[in-house]
Parts: sequence; structure tokens; C-alpha cells
Amino acid sequence: MIRLVASDVDGTLVPNGTSQLNPAYFTIIEQLRALGIQFAVASGRQEDSLHRLFAPVKNRIFFISNNGAVLSTASRILFSTPMRQDYLLPLLRQAEQLPGCELLIATSQATYCKQGADAKFLHLLREEYRFTVQEIPDLSAVSSEAVKFSIFHDPSSEHPGTALIEPWKERLSGVISGPEWVDFADPKVQKGNAIRLLQESLGIAPEETMLFGDELNDLSMLRQAMYSYAVGSAKAEVKAAAAYLTKPMMEDGVLDILTKLAEAKGEVAWE
Repeated sequence: MIRLVASDVDGTLVPNGTSQLNPAYFTIIEQLRALGIQFAVASGRQEDSLHRLFAPVKNRIFFISNNGAVLSTASRILFSTPMRQDYLLPLLRQAEQLPGCELLIATSQATYCKQGADAKFLHLLREEYRFTVQEIPDLSAVSSEAVKFSIFHDPSSEHPGTALIEPWKERLSGVISGPEWVDFADPKVQKGNAIRLLQESLGIAPEETMLFGDELNDLSMLRQAMYSYAVGSAKAEVKAAAAYLTKPMMEDGVLDILTKLAEAKGEVAWE
């Protein structure tokens, strides 16, 4: 029987950078919880954005935010993994030289961008992702509290931030979290590590876990479950790594599987 379900958000449950979640997900999450099945959201987004997106059920689920840097409930942080300041500061200075990029630092409590950031970027963060963002003159002022450093670039052209992943790979984990985002965090930070910690805390085995994803930052998470699903719109590498494939995000592929799971009372009866 499945005892834990976890899902990525952008590209898996909603279009990238939006807050258009099908309300039927709230109903199915409540049905799963009534069956004793835990539900976790695992996203590169900041925690406050996830709380807003899942507001009707936020007190009933777990949140894995910032690509696994923070594991929490709606009322408290269970753990967080900060970045080393002596690594982040030089990376920040390098990223400031990248053309056409906007920078973002997330802590376990807040999100910061540089004062004077592009208006379209701020609109995306505040109105689409629904982040609570503070503008500050120098991002290094909050570097000691950082759990994730993000580089944003318009997806219409190649992302300059990808060039920093290889040079920093021995010190920081760099991942592509979507067409617009390259994220850096402590090497221990992965969605998969956060899922494993949650499984161990709840006494749940990979054989009792079902996971959903679409992007490269979901790969570590998908390895933590026997029932790993890539949505039909996922990247090829994710489809290859997942045990199963469901319909694309725009066709509510995850909702389709979760509905079957609820109807089967937590048993995987449709293989």
C-alpha cells in the first residue's frame, strides 16, 4: 500500500511560473489523507509560494521547498541546509557579471532580489509565483542565511548560468530547475535527500512511496520510490529514469493517477 505521495509543482502540476492549480487536487489530497496517505510538495519554489498555492490543504501536508534545502510543515521548519558563505559570495560576484540575468537568494524564511530588478522579473515573482520578495541593495548582506541561490534568464535564449554549474560542481550543487532557472545550493541539498529524510522520519519505505516529476532537479527524488512517475511533458532524461509515465501536465496526468490511487484505497491496482 502507498503511504507517501510527493510531487514536483512547476511543469508537473501547474504550468511553469504560474499558480493555476486545478482545485480537484485539493479534493484528492484530502481523500488520500483520509486513507492515511501522507502528501508532500517538492519544489524549487520558496515556502511561502507553496503555502499560497496549496492554501486549502496546507495544514495537512509537508513542504519540501528550495529544491530540498528546507523541509517543513505549514507551522514549522523541520530542517534546513544553509549554503557556505565562502562559496556563495564568489559565485554571487561571478553571476552578477552574466548578461541578461536576475539573481535571487532564498533563506528559510524569506526571498531577496537586488534593488532595481527588472519590472517583468518582479511581476513574475510576485504575481505568478506569488513569492514574498524583498529588494535589497546588496545580496551579500543576506548570504549568511542563504539556502538557495538562483539565476533567472529569459527562456527564449540559452541560459548563461548553466556555464557556472561545471566549475562549481565540487563545492556547490548546481541544477537546471526549469527553462528560466539555474539553482545552486549545498551539495547535500537534493529533493531526493529530503524525501529520504521524510521517509525515515515517518517509517515509510520506497516501496510505499509514489513520486511525480518532470525536470532534471526531480531525478534524485524519483530514485526514492518504487512508483516513480514522469509526466508526459517531462524531459527525456526524467522519462528514462522514472518507472512509469503518465499524461502531460496540461492533461492533469498526476491527478489521473492519484484518482486511481484513492479509488483503490491506496493500493496500486492498475499496473
